[in-house]
Amino acid sequence: MRREFHAQFPFALQDSITQAFAIPWLVGQEKRLPARWRDIAMIQDPWVRVNLLAQAIVTGRKEEARIGTRRIEGGHRFWLQRRADEFLNQQRSLMDRLGLSSSLPDLSFFPAGSWAIQVPFTLRKPYLSKDDSDFYILDNPVRKEWVFKMPYVAPSQWKGTLRAAMVRKLVQDFQNGRIDEERFVEKRLQLYHLFGNEKDGTAEYLNRILAFHRVGPPPSEGDKAAVEKWEKAFRDILDAVAEKFENLLRERHYRIGDTKGFQGRLRFYPTFFDLISLEVINPHDRETGTGKQPIYFECVPPGATGVFTLLYVPLDAADGSEERMEQAKEDLKAVAWGVRAMLTRYGFGAKTTSGYGVAEVKLSPQDVKPEDPVFQQIWLDAWEVDHA
Repeated sequence: MRREFHAQFPFALQDSITQAFAIPWLVGQEKRLPARWRDIAMIQDPWVRVNLLAQAIVTGRKEEARIGTRRIEGGHRFWLQRRADEFLNQQRSLMDRLGLSSSLPDLSFFPAGSWAIQVPFTLRKPYLSKDDSDFYILDNPVRKEWVFKMPYVAPSQWKGTLRAAMVRKLVQDFQNGRIDEERFVEKRLQLYHLFGNEKDGTAEYLNRILAFHRVGPPPSEGDKAAVEKWEKAFRDILDAVAEKFENLLRERHYRIGDTKGFQGRLRFYPTFFDLISLEVINPHDRETGTGKQPIYFECVPPGATGVFTLLYVPLDAADGSEERMEQAKEDLKAVAWGVRAMLTRYGFGAKTTSGYGVAEVKLSPQDVKPEDPVFQQIWLDAWEVDHA
């Protein structure tokens, strides 16, 4: 269907003059249609018009379609800076009318110990991410929801980012001596019942952390026999660590038979933004110090607001109500620290090591549901004490 659309409106096959007149019309900069290509008047949706600019990447008008000319701002940059806000506000309003905004269910219908977090935040640094689109005027579009084209953070994105933040803390606490081996394993099991199966090499990574702790640092490379002995000891201990944790998973009934589909207790919601902008990175030549070809990134700019929403449902927890509630409190304590670190310290999205994706949070006890004083205090305490 996408290919048929571009075939019906072949921007790339128009003559250069027609392309020059079509670009400002497509981005809402001019109202006059190109004289030789009036068929594009059939395109009513602003996003569909902008999407047609993707064909310019195979023409001599590529840079003009991206940012305009040296004298006049235009193209996709013009749309982002002058027209995108109106479009995104319309899309947000439509989603609200359809009841598609992230909202929490009534927790009274869920098992005892269920809780939810809904945290409004404001970006301090731009949010970057990679969209799934394979045909776009820019090489680095920000990720957008498929139907409404709102910039967003997908639930799977939030899950992976929060898990990474909590794994990072677990490893730091262990390597710094804040927790011992037994506590390391218990905390790892907690992450397992929160997030489900360990993916993307997490299991191998955590097994190696524990094995390295037991066997100690390797000898110098000059002593070949000692290195080989160390490597054999490391492999043996690594296998033993992996086997022991596998057995623990089966004892706790997180893994039964050959089934490895344990989902975990956390459910994540998407976060939508109603602002979008353009970030330009211009690498400089090391010898001359002059800028090379600039790289354009779509981004959600600083000042944009969003809401992080998470639901905790302990379907696999112990039947005893007291034990379940205690575990729910411990899980909230761990998750609250993870959310704080993810939003305000580590960031989310792409290029977080360069400071992107960091946010400010205006803390409130109402961020956590149900409005239980004990749960609210656990939430607030996680933001008061520095666990770095």
